[in-house]
Amino acid sequence: MARLLLVDDEPVILEELALYLNDIDGIEEVYTADSGVEAVKLLERSRIDLIVTDIRMPGMSGLELCEYVHGRKERIPCVLLSGYAEFGYAQQALQHKASAYLLKPVKKEELVETIKLEVEKAKARNEEEGTNKKLQQTLRSNLSLLQANLLLEFLNGKQGDPKRLEEQLDRLEIPFQIGGTAVLMLLRIENRLLDYDEESTSLFEFAIMNIAEEVFHSYFNVWLCKDSYHYLVMLLSFKGEARSAQVEMKKLLGELAGELQGHVAAFLKGSISVVVSGEAAFPDQAGELYYHALQAIKQLPDQEQAHLLKLWDMPSYRQSILRSLQRLYEPPVLLQMLEERRWQDARDRLAYIFEELGIEGLDTYEHRAEVYYALSNAYYCIMHSCGHQLASVLGQQRLLEANSALLRSAKQLKNWSFNVLAKIEQEISQETGGMLSPFLLQVHQFIERNLTTVSLQELSDHLKLHPAYISAMYKQETGENLSDYIFRYRMEKARYLLRSSNSKIYEIAEQLGYQSTPYFTKLFKKHFQLTPQEYRDALQ
Repeated sequence: MARLLLVDDEPVILEELALYLNDIDGIEEVYTADSGVEAVKLLERSRIDLIVTDIRMPGMSGLELCEYVHGRKERIPCVLLSGYAEFGYAQQALQHKASAYLLKPVKKEELVETIKLEVEKAKARNEEEGTNKKLQQTLRSNLSLLQANLLLEFLNGKQGDPKRLEEQLDRLEIPFQIGGTAVLMLLRIENRLLDYDEESTSLFEFAIMNIAEEVFHSYFNVWLCKDSYHYLVMLLSFKGEARSAQVEMKKLLGELAGELQGHVAAFLKGSISVVVSGEAAFPDQAGELYYHALQAIKQLPDQEQAHLLKLWDMPSYRQSILRSLQRLYEPPVLLQMLEERRWQDARDRLAYIFEELGIEGLDTYEHRAEVYYALSNAYYCIMHSCGHQLASVLGQQRLLEANSALLRSAKQLKNWSFNVLAKIEQEISQETGGMLSPFLLQVHQFIERNLTTVSLQELSDHLKLHPAYISAMYKQETGENLSDYIFRYRMEKARYLLRSSNSKIYEIAEQLGYQSTPYFTKLFKKHFQLTPQEYRDALQ
């Protein structure tokens, strides 16, 4: 329903039109004014949707009223009436943004049709403006999220056309200039702040981002996001006034990064590690800055102490050589233990693996990822071999989160690993398929623990069974000769020791029970088509 304002200095015409239009569908109320000045007063205190005004009036003409309305914030359409069919008036009406121009004496039917048309137009405009307003409100309320998503896409190589990127930067109010320069920082929350639940950790991340903006905003434009590895990413561009002050970039970045770490320690009682890149062209080299910073932070060992790594101190962003994990691959591997339902041995192996992961320099993202994927592979294999899905014991949500949140700390990964093992054991503990008999379990454990000296006679003495009976029983239960199993296990152990230790080849031969190194070499080459030394050289 529309509210209409009629303006005319002839009372008879004004009253007649008001009475007539009051009965028209779609008109909620009709206001009247006998001059432009009175019309302005009405506009100040009442909501008006449409104005119908005479052009020729004393004081303020209809054209001047139309100009006044056009200068206001709200867009109110004006229909001009005139008894003078002169082109000049029509021209002025168009100049003053009049919606329609009708000649007096106006036909009432024509006036009604014009009013209805203008009301519909006004309604459509209001709806469009309302939609645009809602879109703007949505944009404002989600601006930080949209900015973060754009940065994440950008750093992952989804830059697209530079012109489109420039439009996105402008629309999302990101003050970075195409063709300018940028610096990148990666922030990693250290262990104590990760001991909380996911919601609390997210609050810490939000607080750290706010502190970072406060620390850097005097000198830099700051663009923030959280990447898929749960690192906080800051892209920085020097503000013009800061650049003109001839501030030494690298020194300033180091000082501000240290200040940020100090504030996090003071206010949040925790620590963060920071990797700082040098300055590079935006947008062309920003992705490269992120890549090198990511490689560097993945190699930093986790600990309570905060790290501050400046990539310009690393020539060509040279990566350090990672020390390899060993216990993850030591025979018998975890999957074999799971297949044989050796649950306690599997738990001992997990503890053994995470003990190595806790050694200084090994608790890095790269090593945690290596452990996670190796354990996940074993867990998937054992569940599928039993006709189950891993999701059936964990729940889909935990599976989806595993390859991200779990890699943030060795403690979280260790807890997850033991919990999954317990659930798998519970799920298939009633099944007998693949489970070793007590006899085979004792045989395999004795071989593993006495590989240097193991023999059929020693095994006979340990089990208090006749050697021939042991051989026959083993062949009957496995389909494999016991001597073949011992040989195969020795070769796997030999390959592991060649890869994971600096022992001499003759020392490895002795550990495996071979007193003759040439004989060991001959057996190894027959099994792997390489001599022990050739195998070790190939690894280098």
